[in-house]
Amino acid sequence: MPAVKPQTRFLLRGSALLISLLIVWWFFLVNPLLFFLRGALEVSGSLFYGSAVARELVTETPSGDWSFRVPMEIVLPPSPEHPTGARGHSIDFDMPRSDVIAFTFSLPVFWGIVLAAPGIRRVLWPLIQGTVLVTLLEIVLVVSFVEISAHKVAAQFYPPQGQAASWLLRFGEYMVVNVIPYAAPFLIAITLHRELRWQMFRWGMAEAEIPPPKPGAARGNQARKP
Repeated sequence: MPAVKPQTRFLLRGSALLISLLIVWWFFLVNPLLFFLRGALEVSGSLFYGSAVARELVTETPSGDWSFRVPMEIVLPPSPEHPTGARGHSIDFDMPRSDVIAFTFSLPVFWGIVLAAPGIRRVLWPLIQGTVLVTLLEIVLVVSFVEISAHKVAAQFYPPQGQAASWLLRFGEYMVVNVIPYAAPFLIAITLHRELRWQMFRWGMAEAEIPPPKPGAARGNQARKP
């Protein structure tokens, strides 16, 4: 029976861990992580906008969605109530609970990658460091998403000047929502876990260094046998 390659063992172990950790995350960790994330948003909001504004920055609706009130000075267009227009001091919008949960998805993915790496005794320190980095990254991503969303809402009243500004908003939202949360756990794990990084590059080098068999080599070896 042929031996299982290290790459195959890593993929099988990583897949099993990822499935198990995602189940644990969904049933037991989502609510604590959302509570922590909301507290982190209030702390960061107090740093940017002041403590009085931070208390109203994010509130939870009865359905579990998050409602944001981002301080921003805007001029509202004329309306029947305000024929000459009005001045607004904040942008209000809601974020579905499913979108908020997506910002906690990176943690179980990172744990699965690191715990699947060879050398369980050398996993603890990269696991702690990476957990802190991924958590900070998720906070930054949520803050960035809130700012981008507020500017998108403001653009409904007066579009951004030029196509470049509009493209930057769309590109920023794409990176924050669809790219960074999924790519970051892999990059952070490879950066922090030296054995994992060494194994991955060695796997690729080992396969590249194996020369293909020369044509007729087997026939030549058989011909030299007595």
